[in-house]
Amino acid sequence: MSNVELAERVNLSASQCARRLERLKREGYIDRVVTMLNPLKFGLTILVHTAISLRRHDTATNTAFKEFVCAAPEVLECYAQTGDADFLLKILVRNLSELNEFFDRLLNATGGVGAMQSGVVMSTIKQTTAIPL
Repeated sequence: MSNVELAERVNLSASQCARRLERLKREGYIDRVVTMLNPLKFGLTILVHTAISLRRHDTATNTAFKEFVCAAPEVLECYAQTGDADFLLKILVRNLSELNEFFDRLLNATGGVGAMQSGVVMSTIKQTTAIPL
């Protein structure tokens, strides 16, 4: 929403609202402001969650994996986690051929993937960027 709309909603002037927003950014409460694009408008129709376990947990394998993931535009999110898998990736591609090509690149670049399990998203039930305050 615009600064004016926000100011009206919280009963402040637009200038007061702008100053408070700047302070929240400076203090780290607001990490960043983004625009959410509709992936379908860009032909990105396949959303996949992939759990990955590395074969080895040495520095070289971990570094190669993390560098690949950070450089791969298909990876929207990556989390190191506890449990059966070491990492959980959220991947967005145009089609299954692109997904296959991505997995080939991942395996070749890292050399340390021990196991991979993927699930293709059939429909989105809830999607939000809001944190529960």
